[in-house]
Amino acid sequence: MHRPITTWLSLLMLLLLVGPAGAADDFSAELDRTQVRANETLTLRLRAEGRLAGEPDLTPLNQDFEILDQSSGTRMSIINGAVSQTREWTLELAPRRGGRLQVPPLALGGKQSSPVAVEVLPADQAAADTGSKPIFVETRVENATPYVQQSFVYRIRVLYREQPRRAVLSEPQAEGATLERQGEDQSSSETIQGQRYTVIERRYLVVPQRSGPLTIASPRLEALLPESRSAGRRGPFADFNDPFGNAPFQDLPDLFDRGSGRRVIERGQDLTVQVRPQPNVGTATWLPAESVQLSEEWTPSPPRFRVGEPVTRTLVITARGVTAAQLPTLDPGTPEGAKVYPEPPKGEDLPGTAPTALKTLKIALVPSRAGELILPEVRVPWWDTTADQERVAVIPLRRVQVEPAPGEPASPPPETAAANRPAASAPNQVSADAPPAARDTGVDSSATDSTKVPWPWLTLLFALAWLATLSWNLLRRSGRGGTGQVTAARMKPQRGEAAARTRVRRACTAADPRAARAALLDWGLARWPHDPPRGLGDIGTRLGPAGSATADVLEHIDRAVYAPGGAAWDGAAAWRALEPTLRMAEHQRRALPVDPLPHLYPRPEG
Repeated sequence: MHRPITTWLSLLMLLLLVGPAGAADDFSAELDRTQVRANETLTLRLRAEGRLAGEPDLTPLNQDFEILDQSSGTRMSIINGAVSQTREWTLELAPRRGGRLQVPPLALGGKQSSPVAVEVLPADQAAADTGSKPIFVETRVENATPYVQQSFVYRIRVLYREQPRRAVLSEPQAEGATLERQGEDQSSSETIQGQRYTVIERRYLVVPQRSGPLTIASPRLEALLPESRSAGRRGPFADFNDPFGNAPFQDLPDLFDRGSGRRVIERGQDLTVQVRPQPNVGTATWLPAESVQLSEEWTPSPPRFRVGEPVTRTLVITARGVTAAQLPTLDPGTPEGAKVYPEPPKGEDLPGTAPTALKTLKIALVPSRAGELILPEVRVPWWDTTADQERVAVIPLRRVQVEPAPGEPASPPPETAAANRPAASAPNQVSADAPPAARDTGVDSSATDSTKVPWPWLTLLFALAWLATLSWNLLRRSGRGGTGQVTAARMKPQRGEAAARTRVRRACTAADPRAARAALLDWGLARWPHDPPRGLGDIGTRLGPAGSATADVLEHIDRAVYAPGGAAWDGAAAWRALEPTLRMAEHQRRALPVDPLPHLYPRPEG
């Protein structure tokens, strides 16, 4: 009963073995169209019949076409007992130029396909027909002759009349320069040859790293346009959050579904700029910019220079037309007679339509001796790209007077010290320049010595009396008012905090960020008198963790102070956020335990 099944299986195997042998090997190529517009795509299908093995060599296509995507498949069929096998490759091609092109012969397993011709609308005719194109790309530069390391803006504009179902825009390329995307895409509308287009603009900041010609290769736009033009009445890219570049536009398989729409490839014009070399200005620092400003601030403000007490100097360089990475590190020098403790410099690129950057350097100065302290001049040479000439931003040399440390006498001027040297001599020493009457007084030396004898005893008597008075004063204070003295001493910083907090409130109400910053630093000095904060960032760290609301408010105050032209700042909102934090910090200080022991050397009352 199993013999018929065995017989059929044998016949099937025989057909499989005999069928292919009778099929002719063939390799062919076919295009879906023989005439296309510029920047449209073509579908090339390659078919291999019979026993041809391997993969076709597609290298000859790269001369005139760009292979955007490819896929392959295999199918088998039995017709009249003959078994045939067909392999097929589907390629999506984009012509690289206009005119009459040809798909060259392609080889597979010793067979070659026949060439296939296609006519592409010339590029110049396509450009003249821009007003009728549903979508196209434009590229622009703001400066065609920049200096080396001078930043300039490169703009990409995608204009479309029909809303594409999907679109993806590649990145521009430039060898010998850095490109950084600036901000978000901007949308607008424009009328060209009577047709209304939606415009999506993307901006890049280009910084050339070497002189000579610089070519920026335009990005490629791949778009899937609907077959019906009615789709053009919808909103601009209504189904997506970002016109180009986000995840929905990277999902491209649907683009190759020929039934879902018409796929087009558009490119803008490649642009070449001539980068000028650095002028021979003889300076080590090369900073091409539109404007450069130097400023300084002190904490506390105004500063008070005293031996052993630190003051913080903040130097800020603000430049327009550059990035923070291009700004040099400021060198304030090391003044003689002071120790310098610089913090790591901080650079920041500020938001806005024009590139603007700042770099901040904070230095703690601790004077080591009283007298005059000379702070060297700070200079930053730069090249004015607007006026095309060299300039220098300067913080001039500064001379300050340093006070002695508390409890140390002031050093007398040299003239005064020289004048006081004779007066410091012993009472019985007579100057050689004295008149003769002074050198020969006729007084007996024994009588003079007898008058000096009581002085040691009198000195001892006065010392004992002083010690007795001091002991009595200490006993009286510790018995009646020691704790009160300590409490009163502790209340003084609290009153200082309250006064500084009031100034912070007034400055915030008046929307004056500089005054608010100075008042906050004064508040910090009163809150931590033995370890004053060096800036608003230090205050934010002490009042809360990094990234907290208080730290953000303080950072916005610094930004409002240092941003060129002044940034918008909501002082009332800043005060609402700061007030509870400042009051809580003052309350925590008052809650500290009171030391019951009085000071060994109490300050005099009043």
